[in-house]
Amino acid sequence: MGETKSREQLIHEAAMKIMETTGVAIVNKKAVEILKANGIRVEDNVAYFTEEQVWHWVKKAPESFTIYARDPKHNVTVGGEHVNPVPTYGCAFIDDWEGNRRPGTMADYIQCLKMVEEEEVYDVNGGILVQPSDIPEESAALSMFYAMLTHSEKAMLFPTGYKEEVSLILEASSEIFGGKEALIEKPRMIALINTVSPLTLDERMLDCLMQLVDYGQPVILCPASMLGATSPVFYAGSLASNTAEDLAGICLAQMIRPGTPVVFGIQSTAADMRGGITFACASPEGTVMQGFSTNMAKFYGLPSRGGGCQTDAPRINVQAGYESMLTLFSSFHHGINFVMEAGGVMDSVNATCFEKMVIDYEIIREVKAALAPIEINEETLDLDEITEVGHTGTYVTSDSTMENFSLLYSPVIGSRNAKDEHYLKASIDKAIEKLLKKYEDHRPGIGQEDRAKVKAIFAKSGMDVERLNQIDAM
Repeated sequence: MGETKSREQLIHEAAMKIMETTGVAIVNKKAVEILKANGIRVEDNVAYFTEEQVWHWVKKAPESFTIYARDPKHNVTVGGEHVNPVPTYGCAFIDDWEGNRRPGTMADYIQCLKMVEEEEVYDVNGGILVQPSDIPEESAALSMFYAMLTHSEKAMLFPTGYKEEVSLILEASSEIFGGKEALIEKPRMIALINTVSPLTLDERMLDCLMQLVDYGQPVILCPASMLGATSPVFYAGSLASNTAEDLAGICLAQMIRPGTPVVFGIQSTAADMRGGITFACASPEGTVMQGFSTNMAKFYGLPSRGGGCQTDAPRINVQAGYESMLTLFSSFHHGINFVMEAGGVMDSVNATCFEKMVIDYEIIREVKAALAPIEINEETLDLDEITEVGHTGTYVTSDSTMENFSLLYSPVIGSRNAKDEHYLKASIDKAIEKLLKKYEDHRPGIGQEDRAKVKAIFAKSGMDVERLNQIDAM
């Protein structure tokens, strides 16, 4: 009997068949030209890759890389055994504790920045924490990026936008980080590039990808298909088609700048078809898809991306709790390198909630504590203490307990004692207040000279610089 193929090999072979026979639609003239120039067959904007071509380009990408923060203690390694939680991303609305909903604003965006900046579970800040509805769409990415620069010193998640915005953001980044070559040598940001399932990479995302890769900034390729709607209802078929989408974008990135860091991601999940088609982001199917995508990332020698602390609940309730714990625990268990939406997401990634952010911080801390390896050595075996306490003594007053009881996990919110019915909300409000006060005590951000440089560059777009002055004051 022949050797049994691994499940990863079977998915790979199916993806190769898809790429060679069905192809991946590339809805971008410049991207098509690059593919053709590198020997890829393209017909009617559909690119067809051979397995040999795919491996040739994928092998040029690194297994891990570093995103450099302005404060070096927040430099982020993506790949290997590193698991990096990243906060809420892509939501349009703000929900409150009672379930009320309103459009997000720039003030909300900056509060998210401040809370993430002071929360120790994160080394990455920014991105589209919430879409600010009070900012013109054509300059929203510029405003969010400026807010990131002026309110954070952590590694940056890039707020993808229109082609012109991306160009100006990269120009400004080069100006304040020592030039384009310095930016290439030490990448400062990472961007999410979503594919459009089934089997399509669209013009806007490809424009972002090509510009970012030209500057050597890492990109995350990631489908977010719905099983049974925009990808096959079966896990295997969806994994194969999603893999084909990822690999097409990864190959293009390596053609533009060989060695550019890329991340292999799959954020796909079930389509809930009861009363309409809903993106069930917190379903068990989503955890299975993301978990196995980590295997595929390792198969190709690439870092992985998934999600965590996700819920389909429309407000904070028991469902929001158990779904958030399920998705976050799964991502950490599978060793996903870049765990997005892990902090504040509500209602199938439609809304961000400040109270939910604090709850998710607690979930992240608890999962990290639960999965931490047990340290076994002479001190932790504590045999002398065991002998001294014997059969009738107590450890409450022992020297070992007195010296080390602070090592035991203590939650920031909630309670392990009897409290009145409002204790949880009160502890959450206190945690938010503490984070914001801590932020105001030291307010990180770039200096006035760099702020002026960024404003001058962004003004080229016709943007009202007064909006940036308002961000300075927030």
